[in-house]
Formats: sequence, structure tokens, C-alpha cells
Amino acid sequence: MKHFREMLLEARPEIADREAEFPDKIDLAMELRALRDAVNPSPEQVATLSELSLENVQTCESLTGEMPEPDLVAAYRSAIDKHSSLQT
Repeated sequence: MKHFREMLLEARPEIADREAEFPDKIDLAMELRALRDAVNPSPEQVATLSELSLENVQTCESLTGEMPEPDLVAAYRSAIDKHSSLQT
């Protein structure tokens, strides 16, 4: 099975060009998106569970731009954990 990153780069090869400009941001965004995809909450559910705005969730998952603050990333990860525990 292909990893999320491989599937994304196949679908959107232009992202490979952006990797040189935003490598840390892309790594974080892909990691967070892969976590979300693994348990399948919507961005809106992540926002609700994390008590973040939908804009903050989108910032965490964005492949470009500034790195999100560590507390935003922690809240995002916590929401994924909460959603996962609700599913079992």
C-alpha cells in the first residue's frame, strides 16, 4: 500500500516543487493529514474536538505558509486522538 505522501505526489506533482521552499511545513502538514485520514474525521470535526477554528485546522494542514504554533499542533493531535477513541 502506498503512503499518503506518495499518493499525494502522484496526484499533484507540482507539490514536489514546493517541497524545496517549505520542507518543514510540508512534512508537518502531510503528517497531520495522514493522521486525520487514518481515523477519518472531517476538518470540521477536528475543529470542534480541538476547540480550534476551521481556519486553524486548515493552517495546520496547509502545505505552504508559516508553521503553526506548537499549541495549535498539539490541539490538532489531541482532537485526532479524541476522535479515534470515540470510534472504538
